[in-house]
Amino acid sequence: MNPRQTQEQIGLFSTLPTPTRAGIDAIRIQAMQARDAALAGMLRRGVAALGQALASIGSALLTWPQRRAAYENLRRLNDRELADIGLTRGEAARVFEPDFTIPARPANANQAPARAQAA
Repeated sequence: MNPRQTQEQIGLFSTLPTPTRAGIDAIRIQAMQARDAALAGMLRRGVAALGQALASIGSALLTWPQRRAAYENLRRLNDRELADIGLTRGEAARVFEPDFTIPARPANANQAPARAQAA
């Protein structure tokens, strides 16, 4: 007995079941299984992310010639021709970005806005 523990404290601990070797082994096995499952999940997610990265790199390499040719064709157009298709020279380089959308512009965007009538 530990002399620093009172009889009241000792009484609290005596109600707890004493662990057996089988119980300790069962807890250890459960902990190892949980650890193994967590490691397997991390490995699966890592391999999936690596696969997605390789697929996107492969896709980019396969579409590069078509994208480059389209960019060169857009670059050869003059400002008037680009305006006809709704682009400016600065937007021609951004056409291949995934989130690019052609901004809505009025058909006569180059003209001065109508002046308000003085009342």
